[in-house]
Amino acid sequence: MSTAAEEVVQQFNEIVKPDGGSVTFVSADEGVLRVRYAPGTNEECETCVMAPDALAGMMKDMVVTLDPSITNVEIESVS
Repeated sequence: MSTAAEEVVQQFNEIVKPDGGSVTFVSADEGVLRVRYAPGTNEECETCVMAPDALAGMMKDMVVTLDPSITNVEIESVS
């Protein structure tokens, strides 16, 4: 895993952690960073929990800036 991919996964894990969520690295090959996302819950603000598509988009924006060899992010959602 590239250092940039590792940093992005760690940063987004910290973002979703307060709602009980987690983001974990699965693989990074052929320009694709794959992560497993278990969204948490927030009973006071259900829309505050990040949707998988939103997570993928934000992670992609960040990781392609830090590591141009990664061109896409795929999310494996865990319920």
